[in-house]
Amino acid sequence: MEKRLYAHSFLEEYQKYIRPAIAEIDIFLKSAEYPLEAEQVAYILDLEEDEIRSILATTGRSVIDRAVFLTIMKRGSSPICQMYAREVEVGSPYTYTASQLSYVYNLNINDVKNACKKLQIKEATAFTMPLIFANIPY
Repeated sequence: MEKRLYAHSFLEEYQKYIRPAIAEIDIFLKSAEYPLEAEQVAYILDLEEDEIRSILATTGRSVIDRAVFLTIMKRGSSPICQMYAREVEVGSPYTYTASQLSYVYNLNINDVKNACKKLQIKEATAFTMPLIFANIPY
């Protein structure tokens, strides 16, 4: 049996924190009554209300609709917002290179490359990402 030299894999981190946050945001956007309140948005995105107001001021908007919510996500400082901004920046591709996975999820590029090499995966899909994540120490 192979000895684990790390506490857990990135897959465990993803399943415990990232996936639930994404699901919560998705449900919120689909079920919320618009316009949204800064307090609601701050809570769901783990931001301070002052940051929300600052982003609104820079956009010249005072009402938070779905489009403005996504703009806040692109500019917000929380980990989920930063991950979303990087995802948008790479164009939300159907397949991801190791470099793109490393960038979007803020992972060590060598860890991602080693996991891909071990699994013989050249480009990751939604199906293969969990396999890769399970082989990345976190």
